[in-house]
Amino acid sequence: MTPLRPADRTPDGRIAVVLVNWNGAPDTLATLASLDGAHAGLDVRPIVVDNGSTDGSAARLRGERPDVELVETGENLGFAGGNEVGMRRALADPAVGWVLLLNTDVAVDPGFLPPLVAACADPAVGAAGPKIFYFDPPDRLWAAGGRLRVRETVTEEWGRGELDGPRWDVPREVTYLTTCCLLIPRDALERVGPLDPAYFINVDDADWCRRALDAGYRLRYAPESRVWHKVAVSTAGSYTPTKTFHTGRSNAVWVRRHGGPWTAAAFVAANLAALCAAFVRELPRGNAGAVWAKARGVWRGLTEPLPPPPRGLGSE
Repeated sequence: MTPLRPADRTPDGRIAVVLVNWNGAPDTLATLASLDGAHAGLDVRPIVVDNGSTDGSAARLRGERPDVELVETGENLGFAGGNEVGMRRALADPAVGWVLLLNTDVAVDPGFLPPLVAACADPAVGAAGPKIFYFDPPDRLWAAGGRLRVRETVTEEWGRGELDGPRWDVPREVTYLTTCCLLIPRDALERVGPLDPAYFINVDDADWCRRALDAGYRLRYAPESRVWHKVAVSTAGSYTPTKTFHTGRSNAVWVRRHGGPWTAAAFVAANLAALCAAFVRELPRGNAGAVWAKARGVWRGLTEPLPPPPRGLGSE
C-alpha cells in the first residue's frame, strides 16, 4: 500500500446511504422514515438495493418511496454482495463524499450523522460507527465499538447487553465496527474497496475493518451518535440452522483471508469446543440441527474455493 495522503473531506459533501432490502419492505420503510428526520441540513441520498426479494418488496418500495433510488439486483447476492452493488452505485456519483452503510432494521437518532462526519475529519480515520442500542429494550447496548480477535468467532462487540453509562461515552479508536451503521469517507472506500461478497452474510464488516487497518487507517467509535437495532430480524433469530451455518462459514472465510496456519488451528480448536458445548445445550431443546449446520458452515468456509479479495475501487 502507498502511504496515506491527506484527503479533502468536505463536511457538507453528499452522503449516500446504502440499505440492502431482502423480503423486508416494512422494516426498510421504517428505517427510511427514521432517516428522513435525521438529515440535519446534510445532503443525504438514500440508495435501496433490493436483493432479489420474492415478496413484492421492490414494488412496494417503489410505490411508497418514489423519492428514493431503488436498485434491483434480480437475485439474492447476500448482504455483502448487495452492499457492494450499492457502494459502487454511490461512488458513481462524483458529488458523493461519504457512504453510510445502514441496516434496514435500524432506527436512528435525529442527530446521529454529524458526530460520525466529525469523527472522520482526520484523514487517517477510515470509518466511524455509533453507539448502538437494542431496539427493545432501548436502554441496553448492542455495540459500543469492538475489536477483532480469533476465538470461536473473529469479533467482539463491547458493551453487549449492558446499560448505557459514562464508560461508553468516551470516543476511542477500535479495531472493529459493525456495518449495522458505518460511515466511510469516499477516499477510504476507494482505497480499501467494497465489502467482500465471498462472505454472503456476517463477518463482511470484520473483513472490511481488517483491510482498512492493513491499509493504514484508524477506526473511530463515536458515542455521540446513537442508533437502535432490531437484532436478527433478517435471519429470524439468533440460533437457527441458517444463522449458524453462515456464522460458521463466514468466520472460517475470514480466518482463511487474514490468518496463517496457527490462527486456523486456534480457530478450529475453539470451534470444536464450542460445538460440543452447543450440542449438549441444544439437544434437549430439539435444536441439534443448528449445531450441525454450524459445523458444516465452518467446514465449508475452510475448504471451498474462494474468489480473489476485492480491490480498491479507485484502482478500477
